[in-house]
Amino acid sequence: MASSFWAALVGFALGSSQVLLLDWIRGRAQHRRQLRLLRADIRRLSGFRQHWGWQHGVVPATDTTPNPPRVTPSYQRLLQEIDFWLTDEHSDDNTQQALIDIADGAVVLDRYDGDVRRLLDSAKSAPTPKEKAKYLSRAVDTAQVYDKELDRWLLMVTSALSDIERRLSSARTLNQVGRALRRMPKGTNPAPLPPINHPPSKV
Repeated sequence: MASSFWAALVGFALGSSQVLLLDWIRGRAQHRRQLRLLRADIRRLSGFRQHWGWQHGVVPATDTTPNPPRVTPSYQRLLQEIDFWLTDEHSDDNTQQALIDIADGAVVLDRYDGDVRRLLDSAKSAPTPKEKAKYLSRAVDTAQVYDKELDRWLLMVTSALSDIERRLSSARTLNQVGRALRRMPKGTNPAPLPPINHPPSKV
């Protein structure tokens, strides 16, 4: 009777261990898949590099205008679903916050782009040359702010892409086994980028 009990207990323990191990392996495999999807989204965002490039008193060299970046629903979903802790570099890793900042930055760029276009429309319908010049000057000022915000935003995107590559390496099974056997190290995050100083509009 006792031997049967211990045999059953050992069998139960082995079976539970196998289930837990399979869940652990599947969880890490899903994490790698989600990171690859996020990398594809960030690579897409890194392609939005077109500036307005306008200067006061200078005719634009081209009629091409920027297409402001927009985050996809999959990007937003991945930010909610990914367990970043699995590949965080240290206990205070703020990668998720940085990825949210990228999404917020895309909204800011879209707003500035819309402002430039609305000012241009106002310039076209202005009743006097003075009014037209005022709207065009404000459009150039806003376009220059867009360009500065885009440069700042692209730095965040480049940094995020580098971090995702690091995470994909850390998410390999052997690396995850070693990670499971040690405590999460302490660390600090890079200093945030300084905000853009927006000059007053020339009216």
